[in-house]
Amino acid sequence: MSLRLGGFIFLLTLGFYILVFFRSKALFKRALLRGAKNLIRNSVRIFSVFVVIGILQSFLSKELVGGFLMHFSGIKGILIGALIGALMMGPVISGYPICKYILENGGAVGLVSSFLFSWVMVGLVALPLEIKTLGGRFALVRNSFAIFSAIVLGLIMEALL
Repeated sequence: MSLRLGGFIFLLTLGFYILVFFRSKALFKRALLRGAKNLIRNSVRIFSVFVVIGILQSFLSKELVGGFLMHFSGIKGILIGALIGALMMGPVISGYPICKYILENGGAVGLVSSFLFSWVMVGLVALPLEIKTLGGRFALVRNSFAIFSAIVLGLIMEALL
């Protein structure tokens, strides 16, 4: 999220708090307490997700991931690429060197496409947090559609390139 968008969301939230403050002091107090409670509860969950991301990124080098993915091609490569991408977390820009390594060493375009797409759209590491925040049905349906879309995209890219 860009700094400008984050600032806008902060100002919008602050504006709503000010509006509620002048409308009803009791409602303002209840909203402030509920917001603080949610912040504390979610901070612990978000911190644990970042710890897992940090551990994964410190052990998984581009050569290790790329070398593993290089052994697969065709539909098997697309499926493995989508699955490994779903397990990766962090900014997608850190996946570009992995994809460059795969392509430079003769890897399949479909594999790289499904890997990057699922990295961005599927979050298996953050799934417990997503289920808790957005609900189990929503999280599972969204992630299922994202995995399916990654596979379809990989097939299309493989056919086109």
